[in-house]
Amino acid sequence: MSETTRLALVRHGRTDWNRRGLLQGHTDVPLDDVGRGQARDTARILEAEAWDTVVTSPLSRAVGTGRIIAEYLGIGVTGTHSGLAERSYGAAEGLTREDAERRWPDGAFPDLESLQSVSARGCRALGAIAGTYPDGRVLVITHGALIRAVLGDLSDTVVPRIVNGAVCEIEWAGGWRVVSVNRTVFHGVADPA
Repeated sequence: MSETTRLALVRHGRTDWNRRGLLQGHTDVPLDDVGRGQARDTARILEAEAWDTVVTSPLSRAVGTGRIIAEYLGIGVTGTHSGLAERSYGAAEGLTREDAERRWPDGAFPDLESLQSVSARGCRALGAIAGTYPDGRVLVITHGALIRAVLGDLSDTVVPRIVNGAVCEIEWAGGWRVVSVNRTVFHGVADPA
């Protein structure tokens, strides 16, 4: 029987730039108070199952989310993986999507990372994590655009927007399988959407 590795892809909690609707990309913006609360809420979703470790994007909003979740669950943060960083929005970082689209109506923001590139590096990172933890259960704290791009390619479907603090699960057993998308907590109740 082949080994199955379960990865829970968790989008980081909210930041001030999320609140303001600004494109963050590689800009390193920390969690705000709401984001820290979302990380604690997400930990409560995850405590129903046993997890081995946490791996995060190197950006502070993901690292902060990972630390809060790991502390709540009593597990360690193994480290960061550069392949889990958010999509680079290039010159559009710090702008609202509407402002960026007014400046570049064709959507070709200078230095914008393609979704194909985001998905490819995300899949490489997840493959490396699965290879490091065969038959393990790993929490992967990363970013909305990366999760959406990867899940879209793995499932060959259009994936909805990934909300802050959401949990999306995938399994590796010789191939990837998407298990769930956008599990969240609203008002203390798990939302399986």
